[in-house]
Amino acid sequence: MKLWKWCVALAVCAAMAGCSNDSDSSGTSGPKAVKVQKLKKLTLDCGQNVQIDLVLIPKGKFMMGSLSTEEGHEDKESPRHEVTLTKPFYLGVTEVTQKQYEAVMGENPSHTKGEQNPVEFVSWQNAVKFCQKLSQKTGKTVRLPAETEWEYACRAGTETPWYWGADPGQMGTYAWFKGNAGNLNETHPVAQKLPNQWGLYDMIGNVFELVRDNDSAKYNGDGRIDPTGNAVDVGIKIARGGSVNYEAKDKCRAAARLPQGIGVTLYEVGFRVACDAE
Repeated sequence: MKLWKWCVALAVCAAMAGCSNDSDSSGTSGPKAVKVQKLKKLTLDCGQNVQIDLVLIPKGKFMMGSLSTEEGHEDKESPRHEVTLTKPFYLGVTEVTQKQYEAVMGENPSHTKGEQNPVEFVSWQNAVKFCQKLSQKTGKTVRLPAETEWEYACRAGTETPWYWGADPGQMGTYAWFKGNAGNLNETHPVAQKLPNQWGLYDMIGNVFELVRDNDSAKYNGDGRIDPTGNAVDVGIKIARGGSVNYEAKDKCRAAARLPQGIGVTLYEVGFRVACDAE
C-alpha cells in the first residue's frame, strides 16, 4: 500500500477513536454533574489553622414541601407552599466537620471518627453553642439555618425530590446513603460526592442537619416572607437531608423532615452553619 493510503487510514482510525472518547466523556454512559454556579465565598477562622468555607446563597422564591404524590411523602411535608427570601445569606459548603468542631469546642463527640467526617452525636443545644462560640471568634453572626433557608439552598432552584432531578438511581453520585454507605451509622468524609447547583456538598445524605425550627405536625400553608425559624431552646427541633441510614425515597429527599429533641444525640445527626450577609 502506498504511503498516502497509510496516512489516510491512520487519520480515519484516529478520528474514530476520538469520536469514541468524546462519547464516553459526554456522560451518556453515566450520570452527569449538575452545572455549579460560582457564588461569592466567605471563610470563617475557627482557630488552630482550621477554617469553614461558606457561599452566599442568593435571595429568591421557592416551593417548600412535597406533594402527596411524591414517593416517601409524609404529612409533615404538607402543604406545599411558596416561600420568599428577600435577603441573601451565607451557608456552609459542607457539614461541620469533626476537625472544625473540635477547634471551636475542644472536644469531638462523634461515633465514626475522622477529621473530615461530619461531626455527629451532637445535640441541638451544642450545635447552637458552637455557633455562638464561632460568632465570638469571628465577629460574624453565625447560626443554624432556618428550615426554609436549608430547603431553599438544598433545592438550589429545582423542584424535584433531589437537586439532580427525579431519578433516585443517581443517588450514589451525589450522596452517601443506605445503598452505598456501608455499616449502620457509618459516616464518610465530606465533599466526596458531587455538589448541588450552588456548590453545596452532602445536602442529601451522610448526616441529618439540624436547623433552628421547632417541629410542627404540618406547615400552615400560608405564603411566607423571610421566616427566621424558632431558635428558642425548648421543644422538639427539626433535622433535614437524610443520612447514611436511609434510602433515597425515604428521608434522603429535599422535603424530608426528622424531629429531634433539643438534648438528644444521634449517630446520624450533625449540622451546617449559616451566617448573615452583613
